Amino acid sequence: MVKRWLAFPTLPSLHRHSWTRSKTTECQDCTRLFLRGEQHMSQSTVTSQPTTPRPAQAKRHRQSPPGPSWPTAVRNTIRFARQPFTFLRELRERYGDIVTLPTVMGFWTLVFHPDGVRHVVQENHKNYRKGGISNQVLRLTLGNGLLTNNGDSWLTQRRLIQPIFHRKQIAAFGQLMTENALAWTEEERLDTDQPLDLFQQMSGLTLTIVCKALFGADMLAYKKRVFQAQGTINHLDAQAFYVPGLLSLPTPQRYRLYKARNELYAIVDELIAKRRRQASTENDLLTMLLQARNEETDEGMNDQQVRDEVLTLMVAGHETTANALSWTLMLLSQHPHIEARLREEYQQVLSGRTVQMEDLPRLPLTRMVLEESMRIYPPAWAFARQAIDEDEIGGSTIPKGAYVLMFPATTHQHPDFWERPDVFDPERFDPERAAGRHRFAYFPFGGGPRVCIGNQFALTEAQLILATILPRYQFRLLPGAKVIPEPLITLRPRGGLLMTIHRKGGQP
Repeated sequence: MVKRWLAFPTLPSLHRHSWTRSKTTECQDCTRLFLRGEQHMSQSTVTSQPTTPRPAQAKRHRQSPPGPSWPTAVRNTIRFARQPFTFLRELRERYGDIVTLPTVMGFWTLVFHPDGVRHVVQENHKNYRKGGISNQVLRLTLGNGLLTNNGDSWLTQRRLIQPIFHRKQIAAFGQLMTENALAWTEEERLDTDQPLDLFQQMSGLTLTIVCKALFGADMLAYKKRVFQAQGTINHLDAQAFYVPGLLSLPTPQRYRLYKARNELYAIVDELIAKRRRQASTENDLLTMLLQARNEETDEGMNDQQVRDEVLTLMVAGHETTANALSWTLMLLSQHPHIEARLREEYQQVLSGRTVQMEDLPRLPLTRMVLEESMRIYPPAWAFARQAIDEDEIGGSTIPKGAYVLMFPATTHQHPDFWERPDVFDPERFDPERAAGRHRFAYFPFGGGPRVCIGNQFALTEAQLILATILPRYQFRLLPGAKVIPEPLITLRPRGGLLMTIHRKGGQP
């Protein structure tokens, strides 16, 4: 996703809304996993009382969410940029489950309670569009794809693309995922005493898979250039989030971003033009995008629309899965008893053979381990919306145009919904234990109509890769290594994830 620059300011006592706490208790040190590498503060906390959001029309008076005073804007921005997860936890503990945060980019409305998340992304989703600084930055490189688009145009695109991610289509890519994971395990450089950057390894593997799924064999010659360009774009987009005008003014950063973006544009445009000229027998996502037709108008997508969707799928299709796998393997190395149980599951179900799609329902622990990993380290660490009209959440007024932010990283560790939230416990996703849990206490892929369209593709890919590589290799963090989450466009390990990788005896 760190040193602490500035102490958290002493804040005035403020009127609390309906989600603030009713009873003071001592906060446990609940950051041993997720906040490792940051300095922590023990703050008093209290039990929240969720209130069902009411329509804006029903409110009798305007009551803004509480939060720090406006003169702390610079300090807040620095804290958020350097220690986001510690800072967000402190804000929730001090002010409650909906907070107004002044920053140098303007006032942000932070929503931590699952009821509020559900209201924004599902119950009143038509009032909240993709907007604000985060969407502006993403559109510079991803164009008007599903991730950044809004309104009727977004709905049309969503309906065109949705059939491509039907379960049967995803199952057709299962063999591709397994074959490439198996090829990765056979690379000679893995089984050495030299530590490797596991995040880079997983990124290379998932990029290979998504490129083959998108373009078949056509993309392999461009893989290195795509990887480098995406890395540049990711870092520059994250910087621009905190420095208004960084990419809209003629800065060196803007030049580097446009250079990397144009590199991707040229590659994708060339591949699209090649497919337009030649009938392809490839059963890949690009062919499906080019053949997609609107049921009412029978119109397809033009080249720019196809390019925007391809870039969106390329970025979202490998970054998130690479991060999920990296964090999962790190957590398993820190919890060998869970890793041992996972290996037992593979031995019982697979007996040394390569995993297949039809095996996944019989590997429940594999899925629970991945789900728990994404609870602690959600690859998509924040979701942003902009209010179209005034609204009300939990008794607080959300003004028109408000920049609303929701953080899975914070909600996933909300003590009112998660017992011992700092503990890595995959069994909490056992169906019996998960029954009755708030639907939006866990939302690694977002929710509502704009839930990630590729969530099943990503989950399937992660399960197949984990079940392919873990029976064959053991992954261990370097002794004394400090792993710090770095929240860029996705949540990745800062500076990489150095681990040793050794082959397990008796595996092919």
